[in-house]
Amino acid sequence: MTEELSRRAALRSATAAASLGLATGLLTRGTPAQALTTQADLTPLKALLTAERNAIKTYDAAVSVLDAATSTDPLFPFQGIVKAIALHFRQQHTEHADKLARYIDRQGGVDDVGEGTAQVPTDFMPGIKNVIDLATNAEKAAAIGYTNTQKSLVLADNAELAAAIGAVESQHFVVLNLAARGFVTPPASTVNQPADALTAVASQFVPRAFAITVDGAPGLDDETDLPFYDVTQ
Repeated sequence: MTEELSRRAALRSATAAASLGLATGLLTRGTPAQALTTQADLTPLKALLTAERNAIKTYDAAVSVLDAATSTDPLFPFQGIVKAIALHFRQQHTEHADKLARYIDRQGGVDDVGEGTAQVPTDFMPGIKNVIDLATNAEKAAAIGYTNTQKSLVLADNAELAAAIGAVESQHFVVLNLAARGFVTPPASTVNQPADALTAVASQFVPRAFAITVDGAPGLDDETDLPFYDVTQ
């Protein structure tokens, strides 16, 4: 009886050890299911990367239009601040693209989507107001695109990144839409000022490229240099 119990105990120990070894191997090497989900996310991640590269090129085109604006444009006094905000938003799109490319590389994918294409209608009429409208349309499409794509992502890290970026695209849209509809105007101190003198002001419009801290990039949850308003006074 004692010998039988000992044999069963030894068998249980061996089984447990084998199970532990198998589990360790799965954690270190990754399961086929994990590989499949990673591959499944590559296509939507590449689609987002393409959209970001297109946004960068679109802002490039927009900046060229702003640079060519003349004093006959009704919004010419605001040319500098509009350009400064466009450059600020373009930089944030660059940060989005860099992060997406990094995630794709980590998951065994290849950044093969190209440099992007400016999404400007062939019959676009140059003008500062039309630049604002063009950017508003683009950011609205981006906000919708990220929301829809996030629903299809399998891995939590990828969904988190999409959420962190998509929320910023929504912020871009809100800022531009308010300006496009005439609900807000830039501060009087920005009137007739060049873009390079307004970099600090423009950076206050959507101050973070990511809504939450992700992969080392600070989000709105990083309060080291963002105000927390005291409403008790």
